Amino acid sequence: MSIISEDIIDEVIDQINNNRDPKKAFHNIIAIGKKYLPSQIWESFEAMNLEMDTIDVQIWLQKSLVRFPKTTGIYFGLDTLNMDNGKGSNIEIGLSNTCDPREFSDHWIYDCDSYGDNHLINGLNLVSDNFTNTIKWSPEERSFSEYLIFLGYSGIVLREALINVTTEIDFLSIWGFHDGDMFYLVNKRGLNRSVVANMDI
Repeated sequence: MSIISEDIIDEVIDQINNNRDPKKAFHNIIAIGKKYLPSQIWESFEAMNLEMDTIDVQIWLQKSLVRFPKTTGIYFGLDTLNMDNGKGSNIEIGLSNTCDPREFSDHWIYDCDSYGDNHLINGLNLVSDNFTNTIKWSPEERSFSEYLIFLGYSGIVLREALINVTTEIDFLSIWGFHDGDMFYLVNKRGLNRSVVANMDI
């Protein structure tokens, strides 16, 4: 179950789905946070390096697809607990050969054919102190910003990587919290790649 309302999540998803400028999309997601929870915590996220994190994610994703070239379904699971001060990871990848990219279904994510190496989105690691600092921030500030920033930032970074990664095979991708809310992200069919985050799972 989500710790923030569906209406707020819908606003975040709208930015990922429709705002094609990554920096503006993330700026607007931070603004959504400020609107619903006025706090100085949001200032901590304004200097995150979207471009660098997107490059790193695309390289990681490309390697995964080279290793598993029959992939038609790509699952990304967000993990907020195992970053280990930059030595761990915050996203896992599952790859399916049985997913039908023409059919919007999530059944395949629970039994992927293969799993690539986990990855650390460094920008999320660098701001992670905000999610654990009990002296500086209240429980509401920490939990609300963790959910919104993890979902919004990863969605934009993964979106850009999926749109630009090289593969001839059609695919459907899903991302979200591995123990919670999941969302469609990018669908490739032929030469067309569509952002489909507004499609309900």
